[in-house]
Amino acid sequence: MTTNVLTQWSALHRKLAGLSAALQAPNEPAGWLPPTDVVEDSHGFVVRMELAGTARADVSVRLEGRALVVEGVRHPPCCAGARFRQLEMEYGPFRRVVPLPDSVAGRRATAVLAEGVLVIALPRSRRPMTKKMMLVVMNS
Repeated sequence: MTTNVLTQWSALHRKLAGLSAALQAPNEPAGWLPPTDVVEDSHGFVVRMELAGTARADVSVRLEGRALVVEGVRHPPCCAGARFRQLEMEYGPFRRVVPLPDSVAGRRATAVLAEGVLVIALPRSRRPMTKKMMLVVMNS
């Protein structure tokens, strides 16, 4: 019983976090926010983002100064003539901006999409980034 309540609370928290982000940025296109973890260690940052069902070609990753911007679209499954009985997964465009507390070495950053999880490794840098930089998303 406790696990179920915690699971429901976690799902509600994620939904409310997405709603508050949408309210804070009303000029942004409507979309959903993929669940994201950011881990920091002495080498830099690792960002893990749930993107199950999203094709690598539909994901864009870029660095803009001290922010990581991940955008894309998850297309709904082809369901011609079918009716949804339950619809919990979110589809359509998404955009997630992850603020970074320190400068990162964009040229050494990597982005890999495998088994529905996008993993972005961002090594620390002593010099701040001055230009925007696209990262190539690879398959593992």
